[in-house]
Amino acid sequence: MNRDRTTVIVAGMGPVGALLASLLGSRGVPTVVIEPQHGPYPKPRAAVLDAEAIRALTLVPGLPPFETWATAVDRNGVMDARHRPLFMVEQTARVFGHPQVARLDQPALEAGLRAAATGTGHVRILAGRSVTGVEQDDDEVTVVLDDGSRVTGQWLAGCDGLGSAVRTAAGIGFPGDTYPQPWLVVDARNRETGETPSSVAFVLDPDRPCVAMSQRDRRRWEWMLLPGEDPDRMTAEETVRSLVGAWVEPGGLDIERTAVFTFHARTADRWRAGRVLLAGDAAHVMPPFAGAGLGMGIRDAAALAWRLADVAGGADPELLDGYEQERRPDVERMTAMASRMGRIVQSRSRTTVRLVRLVLRLLAPLAGAGARPLPARRLSRSVAGPLPGAGRALPNPRVSVGGGPPQRLDEVIGYRWAYIGHGCDPRSVTTGIPAGVALVALDHPDPAPGCLAMTDLDGLLTARAGTVTVARPDRFLKGRLTGAGHS
Repeated sequence: MNRDRTTVIVAGMGPVGALLASLLGSRGVPTVVIEPQHGPYPKPRAAVLDAEAIRALTLVPGLPPFETWATAVDRNGVMDARHRPLFMVEQTARVFGHPQVARLDQPALEAGLRAAATGTGHVRILAGRSVTGVEQDDDEVTVVLDDGSRVTGQWLAGCDGLGSAVRTAAGIGFPGDTYPQPWLVVDARNRETGETPSSVAFVLDPDRPCVAMSQRDRRRWEWMLLPGEDPDRMTAEETVRSLVGAWVEPGGLDIERTAVFTFHARTADRWRAGRVLLAGDAAHVMPPFAGAGLGMGIRDAAALAWRLADVAGGADPELLDGYEQERRPDVERMTAMASRMGRIVQSRSRTTVRLVRLVLRLLAPLAGAGARPLPARRLSRSVAGPLPGAGRALPNPRVSVGGGPPQRLDEVIGYRWAYIGHGCDPRSVTTGIPAGVALVALDHPDPAPGCLAMTDLDGLLTARAGTVTVARPDRFLKGRLTGAGHS
């Protein structure tokens, strides 16, 4: 019998599985990925990412620059049925040094993540293989593949999407709702690139609700199908070009993909069953109206990878229980928001559309909000812990290490725990600091060997002198330590 062994098995190498594998590999965790496809899916799928998701992706060593797999969104908001702006926010602010919203090139991102994962030297990809069964006991978990081979590890992460074979094999339910309104999605590439601003807009059209996205080299439209419309007829070239023709000259586009989707709002009963964990669409799916589906999966991977790495390094496996406790409330809030937005966007009531227009006119003075960063997400105290500052996001200022050139803090510390001493070497304040963490001394010119002397060029890392800020690998704070506090 062909049996492979590793520490972590990841089922699925879409963006979530690829990110999880890359982060595990960056921590030196032996990882095997099971992926039915031999390469990234070549056509566009997910549309947008927020700054937190972008930040998580940039923690991957070796990932190509942001500009190769995403485009900053210049403005987003709402248009009327004649494509006139009703409420458009100019997105000029940066969060953690990244755009607040970006349009995604998913094939380019997936290719970059695959290369980064294998580049760590700790990740192997078994391409063209599918999971057909899962067996586990107290000590290990084994996946059975469609060719009869087996892979055994300490942990299995199901990142295999809506129809997750891992979730099914683990006996985990997937309750929720399916939206009755199918939508037509059309992705197209501009034959000639121009200076088109990158934008995302809901279109309030009671005759046919729509979402329109544009950027220099490509466009996307999403149209709601009306009752009785045949999906096959709606994806026909003649119909697609007629719909597109209301926006641009169809002859200037190459249609890359047309597809009809039905949306869901579902969350797994539990995200852990013994040695099996779920992430991304295998754990939850939501309507697309908040543009957060993939972003939620990326947050999953960032929150799960460090826990798996720490457990692989000897931490108590109960650490993994905090993963769902932390992530589920965030997913449920975003799913509820997406559902509420969907009810507005999909409304064909002219009365509702008029009311929304009135509200948007009242909100017009807020259209300049894009110049100010949105507040960073904060974890609740119940999951973040009791220390001062626990659950806040670590800023990402420009820093100088040892008087060197400016760089972002994230680039310096990577995806690992960080102990940042304010005016001190962290080891002079707290004991029990584990190996392999980033040790930083702010405004302390001569720390002992092994600790980086750093200057915060933006003044964002503020705390009382003599304290230590402890940051998790996913950039949320465990809190601040003083005196002889233990980590």
